[in-house]
Formats: sequence, C-alpha cells, structure tokens
Amino acid sequence: MKEHINEEIILAITAAITAFETRPDYRLVVKSFKRISQTSPVWSTTGRIERIERSM
Repeated sequence: MKEHINEEIILAITAAITAFETRPDYRLVVKSFKRISQTSPVWSTTGRIERIERSM
C-alpha cells in the first residue's frame, strides 16, 4: 500500500531539524539512505522543493 505524506508534515519535520541545527551541541548523522522510485515528474518534484525552500 502506498502512503502519502502530507506536505505540511514534511515542512514541520524540516522546521524541527532546522531548529535543532542552531544548537552548538547538535550533530546530525545519516546512518543510511536508500533510493526510492520517483512517482512524480521531475518538474513537479522540483516545484515542490522550490516551494518548501521559499517557505523556510
């Protein structure tokens, strides 16, 4: 089953991470990552990323 993550949830998570990055003792470590299939056209994904960046 495919799950849809609401854009507002992604923005909230991004804002929380950004808030923690301002702390001097905070260090973000990526333990793993994996490629996911792209279900949206590239132009759509780019537009979403640009919208998120403008709202931050």
